[in-house]
Amino acid sequence: MNYFLHKDFIISEKNKIRTYKYFQSIKTIETVVFLKNKEYKAIVDVESFLHLTNFDCFNCLTNCCVQFPYEFNKRSRKVIVENLKEYDNLTKAVSILKAEGLIESEIVSSIKKDRMLIPEEHVNTTFDRCTCSCVHVDRHLCAIHKICIDKNFSLEEIIDTKPLWCSIYPLEIIQEEDTLYIFVPTKKNNYLAMNDSDFPCMDIEKSTSPYFRRENPIGFELHDYKPFLVSYYSILKYVLGDTFIKDLMVNLNLKDSKSNELQYIQKI
Repeated sequence: MNYFLHKDFIISEKNKIRTYKYFQSIKTIETVVFLKNKEYKAIVDVESFLHLTNFDCFNCLTNCCVQFPYEFNKRSRKVIVENLKEYDNLTKAVSILKAEGLIESEIVSSIKKDRMLIPEEHVNTTFDRCTCSCVHVDRHLCAIHKICIDKNFSLEEIIDTKPLWCSIYPLEIIQEEDTLYIFVPTKKNNYLAMNDSDFPCMDIEKSTSPYFRRENPIGFELHDYKPFLVSYYSILKYVLGDTFIKDLMVNLNLKDSKSNELQYIQKI
């Protein structure tokens, strides 16, 4: 048992037992999803998809996107190489590597072939976070995502270009052979989560705190908080498929309607 697409994140025997017990104690549905050209049986934590969320990333100043993702695909590497100047303006990654002694052709070669877009010896030393994380107009953003938006990519094209795990974050998927356990991280199942999701976008109470309101004076109105399924409707439908969405919507007695995709594709 491991986190989907993270073969190195093997789940301990203790947490494997916790996973089984948790999914046996809650309301679940079984459905199918088609990921990475393969069909899986999915066991879904239904009620976690009702968790109130507000992914107003362009009005958030919280620094949450810092981990190195599991992979960069050919599309993301192509976008970076073809927009190298903009990528460097956002991340300073090229400038930093040049200061470390690399020439531009070596940097481009690394973007095309190295696992984290930089030579391995610079991972966790020269760079302590994803080389695509950036600060733009005091917002913490993804450089790939911003470049895609500036190039007028559709939501589907952005998803196909970014690492999959980044596109579906904070959704959690635990894999056991051909079965996937899918859930939205909440306080109820937090011990199962691989990634940190303890942010105001996932916690409506935190968004009302004086500290957060002082640090984030724009956006994050309470009426903008929607169930995760609604907030991520188009993303979930595109990534996990029509059957997954239909089964979940029917089980939760929700009407099939598109969510507001503006937060995912708006320019800044």
